This record gives sequence, C-alpha cells and structure tokens, in this order.
Amino acid sequence: MYRAMIVDDEQWVVKNLLDAVEWSRFGFEIVGTETNSPRALQLIKEMNPDLVFIDIRMPEISGLELIKRCNELQLDTLFIVVSGFAEFSYVQKCMNLGALGYCLKPIEEEEIIPLLKKAKDKLDDRSARDVPSLMDWIMEDKQESGERIGRLLTNAGMDPARGLRAISGLDVEDAELLRPFRQLKLSAGSGKVLYVAEETAPDSIHTHLLAYREKFRGIGISGLVHETAQLREAIEDAELAAFQYFIAGVPTLCMANVNSSKGFGDFKQLTISLQQQNMSELLALYDQYAEWFRTGAYQMKHVFYLYNTVMSTIIQSQRVEEDLLAKYWLVDYERLIERYTDVDDLIRDLKRMSGAYLGGLYHQGQIRSDSFSAVIDYVNRNFHQNISLQMLADEFYMNRNYISQLFIKHVSQSFTDYLAELRVRHACELLRGSNLPVHRVGERAGYPDAYYFSKIFKKMIGKTPREYRAASDAMQKEQRAGTVSRND
Repeated sequence: MYRAMIVDDEQWVVKNLLDAVEWSRFGFEIVGTETNSPRALQLIKEMNPDLVFIDIRMPEISGLELIKRCNELQLDTLFIVVSGFAEFSYVQKCMNLGALGYCLKPIEEEEIIPLLKKAKDKLDDRSARDVPSLMDWIMEDKQESGERIGRLLTNAGMDPARGLRAISGLDVEDAELLRPFRQLKLSAGSGKVLYVAEETAPDSIHTHLLAYREKFRGIGISGLVHETAQLREAIEDAELAAFQYFIAGVPTLCMANVNSSKGFGDFKQLTISLQQQNMSELLALYDQYAEWFRTGAYQMKHVFYLYNTVMSTIIQSQRVEEDLLAKYWLVDYERLIERYTDVDDLIRDLKRMSGAYLGGLYHQGQIRSDSFSAVIDYVNRNFHQNISLQMLADEFYMNRNYISQLFIKHVSQSFTDYLAELRVRHACELLRGSNLPVHRVGERAGYPDAYYFSKIFKKMIGKTPREYRAASDAMQKEQRAGTVSRND
C-alpha cells in the first residue's frame, strides 16, 4: 500500500475525500488528515507520504507555498490539488511546481479514480527505478546512501528502530510471501527474491513463512537489525542461510546463525591426507564430512571451505605460480550451486577429483588442447546467455571436470572466472557507451540478478557499476574539455 494524506482547512472536504473512494482498492491507505497547514507541513516532513491531496487556499500557509517548501526539502511526495472553480490560475502554478493533477470540490469518485491510477503508475515506476539503485546504495556503504535508504524505508512505513530483517529466497514460487508485513522488495533476478521487512513481533516472519514450505527451495532470514548501516551484513547473512537447502537436500527455512562460532579446524586433516596421498583415509574423511553436514552442524561457508581446500591442495602440488592460484578457487556460493545439486553431489565429485589427483591424472602435461578452441569460441560467443560447465559438457560430449582443466591449462583461469571477466568487460563497455539502467546492463552482460551483478562487478573492478559509470562520465567530460581547450 502507498501512503496518502489529505490536507484541507475544511473538515467537510476531508470527509468528502475520505468517503469518495475505496482507497485500498487502488493501492493506497490514508495515514493522516490535517486541517491546519503549519501542522500539515510538519506532518509531511515527518511521515514523507507518497501522495498528498492538498487544498490551494488555506490560511497561514497556502497549498501553493506548501508544495514549494516540500520541493525545497527534496521530498519524494506527489501532490494532487483540491480547488474551487475560481482558482484555476493557482492550479496552473501548482502544476508548474510538479503537482500531478487537480480535482474540483465537491470531489466525485469518477474524478478521483483516474488521478489515483495515475499516481500509482508513477509510484510503481519510481519504485522499479529505485530498487536496483537501492542495492547499489547498500553496497556502497556511504553516508548519503544511508540517508537515501532511510527515506525509502520511511516511504514504505518502516522504522529501523522497530527492527528489520533481510529475507532471501531461492526458487520461490510465490514472490509475495511477505504480504502481511511492511517491506521493500529488492531486485534479485529470476528464481530469487530479496526483501527488507519490518518484524512485528519476535520471530513473526519466521512463523508466517513456516506455512509456505512447499513454495520455495530455500529461504534465509537474517538477525534483527536496527540501523540502515547493518542492512548489507543482514542481506549477506540471509543469503548464506538461504543456501542451507544445499546441505539439507530438502526445501529449508533457516534463521541466520549469526552467533555461530564453528570454525574450520575439523577439516585440517583433509590437507594432510591429500599431501600424504592416503586415499583410504581421504574416503573415510569425506564420509565423515557428509555425516557432519547431515546433522546440520555446519553451514554453507564450511562447504565452500571444504571445496577450496581440496582444490588449492591439488593445484599447489602442480607448482602453479602463486599469483595464479586464486583463479582456481570459487569466490561465491552462487557458483557452487551452479556446479552441484547438493553437498552429497559435491562430496562425490571431491572423491573423484582426489582419486584422479592421486592417480596422476591431473598433471598438466597430459591435458590435450585439440577440443579447446571450439569450447572457448562457444563461450566467447554466448557469454551473455545462461551458460555453465555442465552445459558445455553436454554440448561438446566432454566431462565437465576435464573442461574445467582445459580452461586452467590454456587461459590460466577457471571457467567461472573466465566467464565473469567476459561479462564484466562487456558491462564496462555498456556503462561507458550507453544510458541503459544498471540492472539492464547486468542483464545484457549475462547477470539477470542485479544484486549479484553489482557484487561481482565490485569484486572485479573495485567500484559498483554506478560508481564506475560516474567516474567514466567524469573522465569523458575532462577529455572533451581538454580537446576544446587545445582547439582554442
């Protein structure tokens, strides 16, 4: 629901507006009425409503002056003017100040409905533009970004002081699971939802979502936060908890375990067994790890650590230069679930890789290159599509681990890092050479998930897409200015 106010010094006009239409039917709720214009101005500043119906002629502060002052405060509020027949010159001035429309007293339903639809369309469009930017503001962690996030929360009727949670969902069938709660739905891409929602009572969101277990693969709920600066960490906690289905093997609703102190010491013996090439002990360890994960004692970060420990031990034994070693590691959970269906699938693959390693099949001299040119050409032409190692394996009738080794051998990068580099390079070109919104740039580069795109882009470039575009625009202006100066 968008939040609306009615401001008129005549009580009968206020009542007329209240009764003229079923507000909720058009996506609005009346959050306040006021007949005194100075109090109305203060109330608008405090509540920052989405829409205000305002009388032009009021004592002390006119409707025209009130709109001016709200514009000076840079509020996002839309205004619809209420007027009499003799005040059309005032109406024109209000429209010049950005008022959305006007209606004449007494107000009739057929007159107000088109204005409400127009206001809702404008607010919906604004929300669609704001959401990708909101993710960038959360990523940037700057003071002005925090202020902007605070205003958006206020517009949604949410107060961090009352407690907020981040909710991340994977493969969600019903994207409106959180209808009963005040919320901001963030851009998250196909098959994934991301919210910031206000908690109404201890664990009320968790209790509500328990009834929807058949409508998602995994949902993670962050701990309670009370400041906008905590939202980025809350989103990361929620996303980590959402991946718990990967360990459980069934649809899972999981509260983020922010106080978990479980470290990685239990996995130390794995490196020793690999280095000692003790296959029987390795197999026993993998079975032990699988059992630990089944108990729920470990999280996705432990799965991540397990995978990277095996890969780094294998690759280091090949005497690969240290500055190239990082290219073999997975850098985020999304890539892990692209590669494996669940933790059991991953452990089976680690067993196969360990066996191949101990059998000498991972020596770089044995990797053939005769099929790689076709693979790399396919990736170069289709990087913007939904592409994975398994898809390449199916396309070229090759083992996906073998294809992975071909990338490491011939381009000194893992497949996932090579693909990310292609996509981010293309995104940079689009950010410099077009006016496409950031989330559209991500989609064209192969990242339909706006948040994931921003995260990967910042990890590789050191700036968010918005920061990169701003820096590029500034550089181009300087270059044009220098060209003009030299011509003069």
